[in-house]
Formats: sequence, C-alpha cells, structure tokens
Amino acid sequence: MNTTPDPKQGRSRRLILTALVVVAALILAVVLVYFGATRLMKTLSGKSVSGMTVTPFVPQVTIIAPNVDTLANTPVPATGDAAAVAGVPAATKAPAAAVPMDPHGKVAGIDDFACPNPRPATTSFGYGIQSNWAVGDIGMFNSIMAEQLKMNWTKAQVRWNEYESAPGKDELYKWQLMDAFMGDANKKGMNIMLGVIDAPQHLRSIADPGLLGPPDDFQQAARFFQRISARYKGCVQAIEVWNEMNLDREWRIPSGKVAAEDYVRFLDAVVPAIREIDPAIVVVMGALSPTGASQNDGSRDLFKDDYAYLDEFVAAGGPAKVDCIGVHLNGYNMPPDKLWNEGYNDPAAKFRGPFDNPNHSWSFKSTLFDYRAKTGKPLCVTEFGWASMENLKRKDGTPAQAAPTGFDFALDNTEQEQADWIVQGFKIMRESGFVKFAIIFNLDYIQKIGPEPDDPSANVSPYSITRRNGSPRPAFEAVAAMGKE
Repeated sequence: MNTTPDPKQGRSRRLILTALVVVAALILAVVLVYFGATRLMKTLSGKSVSGMTVTPFVPQVTIIAPNVDTLANTPVPATGDAAAVAGVPAATKAPAAAVPMDPHGKVAGIDDFACPNPRPATTSFGYGIQSNWAVGDIGMFNSIMAEQLKMNWTKAQVRWNEYESAPGKDELYKWQLMDAFMGDANKKGMNIMLGVIDAPQHLRSIADPGLLGPPDDFQQAARFFQRISARYKGCVQAIEVWNEMNLDREWRIPSGKVAAEDYVRFLDAVVPAIREIDPAIVVVMGALSPTGASQNDGSRDLFKDDYAYLDEFVAAGGPAKVDCIGVHLNGYNMPPDKLWNEGYNDPAAKFRGPFDNPNHSWSFKSTLFDYRAKTGKPLCVTEFGWASMENLKRKDGTPAQAAPTGFDFALDNTEQEQADWIVQGFKIMRESGFVKFAIIFNLDYIQKIGPEPDDPSANVSPYSITRRNGSPRPAFEAVAAMGKE
C-alpha cells in the first residue's frame, strides 16, 4: 500500500476544516445575537407643596410619536418583533370580523376590528400597569407587561381629540394603532381598561386647548363612548369615564364650575350608551386628583378637594350609576400603610408637606379606605405609584439634578422604597377585599416622552419603573417577583 500523502487530499481536508470552522463561527454568532436580543428584551422589561398645594397626578406630556408620512412608506414588522423600527409599532392587521360589526363601531376607510378572544373581566383581584401604549413596539411592551411582569390588567388612555380631530374626520392612523394594541394585548391574556379624556375642540366652546374637558353637548360623549365600546367589545373589560374631574384643566366647562352634579349628568348621558353595547363591561367613575384643597380664582373654580367632590357625587346619586369608584393614589413620600392623622413623621425627609401639614390627601391608606367608607362601592385604582429621582439620568448620561416642578417629594424616595411600597400597596389593596384591580403608573413613560427627567414638565418620569435606557429599576424586578394571588 502506498503511504505517500496525496497533496490534493491534503488540500481537500484543509478546505473542509476551514469550511467547518466558518460554519461553526456563524452558528456561534447567531447564538450570541439571539441571547443578546433575549437579554435586551429582559432588560427593557428591565407645584411646590408648601402647606396644602395641589399636585395633579396625570400631567400633560409631550409624546414622541411615529411620523405618519414616514410610516406610510415603512414596512411594519410582525407583532412582538423586538427589532422593530424605532417608534413604529410592530403590529399586524386585525383579523376580519367573523360576525357583522356593530355599526356604532365602524370606522370608514379601515377594516372592521374583531376581538381575538372576547371575555368578561376577571373576578379575582387584578394586578395592572400602564404603558405609554401607542409609542414604540406595541407587541414588545405588551409582552413585557404580560409575560415578564405577569400583569393581567393594563390601562390605555385615549385622547378623544386625536381620533376625531375635525367634524366627520377620523384619524385612521390612531384607530389602526388602537386596533393593533387591542388585538395583541387581548391575545396575551390581559384585561384592558380604557380611559377616555379630551373632547375634540370642535365640540367645545372653550377656546383654550390647554384646558381639557367634555363636549358642550354630553350626548356627543355618549356617541363616542358607544363607538369605542362597540368597536372593541370583548377586548375591553373596563372603561373609565373621564379623568380627574375635580381639576379645571381636566373638566373645563362653559359655566366655569367644578361640580360633581355636572359629572353625574355626564354619566346619565354616557353610561346607558355604554351598557347598551356591552352590559358586562365594568364602568368606572373617573378617578379624582387627591388635592386635599379647593381654590377659585374669582371667575372660575380651579380645583376642588377630592373628599368634598366625592361627598357631592354621593349626594347627587353618582355611585348608583357606576360599578366602581376610580381612585388615584400619588404616594408622595409616605409608605402605604400610614394614615394621615396617626402622627407618622420622617425626620430625614426634606419635603415636609405630609409631616408639617397633615392632610388626608398625602396618605395612600387614608384615601383608599375613606373613599370606600364614603361611597360603599368597590374601588378600581386606575393609577398608583411612588416617584423616585434616584439614578435617573439625562440624555447625555449625567445624573438628573432636580425633581420636576412640584415633585420635590421624589427626591426623598429611594428606588428601593419605590419598589417596596408598590409591592406593599398591592398587598394592602388585595387584602382589603373591596378593590377590584390596581394599575401601577407607570412602566415606560420616561423612555417615551421628550423632556429630560428633571425638566419641570417631566413629572411622569420619576414614577416610571424603568429608566430612560430601558433598564429595569428595582420596582420592576420587585413587581415581577412578587406573588400574584
């Protein structure tokens, strides 16, 4: 047998080995990219109050939204694609309706919407969180809420003005975004609460667009609530009828009054329209801002003490018109288990409002239990949380230097306190027996608004449980890890 090496065979073996090395390197690269993307996904899901001054909880924010003209020529990735073009929601077209669409819910120019898995609200205590849902990859952020945080409720706030911006004009892009969100969140098992605010300017005689409010004709509101209820029937388990009506900037009407009797008249128009479409939906009274004080500038009411407003609401027969009383709990720099009048004091706190000027509005627990005592109704906590400025950074990577205007209490709260108090707050509400569900404010607003976290207008940022770069704060990890009975 000839044992002399064949040069051709040697070259062949070297070529084969080289090819195997290249293939192995490519496989390794793919594996590393996959695990890197998975890790990123996990990470992503990783007024000066001196005495008694109001701190409204839902600020107006500047939203970084996709450019509609650019979107028209941009391929939209499939739902859940973490590589989606920045700012473009990864959403697929809603399936064609299996049954005829209720004519109330039709939007001319786009396909009808059919809820993938229609269902009533869960009966057990609900754990929820609010995302700035219309910005970014809808599928990815829904997955973060449903799969990583294991939330079974979410809130989607709808600014009516953005959907019907002129008489007879539907903003189709906005409706398509909501179609995508509704279908995806429903398929991922979440109960959805819609919160509707901000009537179109053409339906209001108030010229100042900075003062939101209902339409002059409350029947126009009934029409829109009926429309949105019909389009998303089965995917929407609860609907919050307006927001913080004890603030002039949220409830500006021609009379200039902030009065619960007007809101009860609003419910008289709106609630029957909702129930005609979906008798099973949970109708939630719009949550009040926990102001603890009232003020009038001589020409109009600016805001009203939430307790006084709630008393008026009860006297006008409001509780009988809703299934649930909406509640906002700001947290401030007090833990959730402290009553406003029990003498609790944090001597290290720089923000002294709750300790030097005790009032019910500072206290999570007092607000919760007093609302229940006043109304005798179940509560739906549509926003709660604690603000913390710790470790928040500006776009250039430098630490935020101050709290947003009026939110100095956020400087007292550490990130760990934010985490511990959210978990403790959930426990108090679940064990109360009278809270249907509670929704954290918020998951991701710091990532999805323009201002820096220490900008005077960025008062949503300290409440976020993620940071500007998408990494998780301790509250994210604590909520993900806590038991959800």
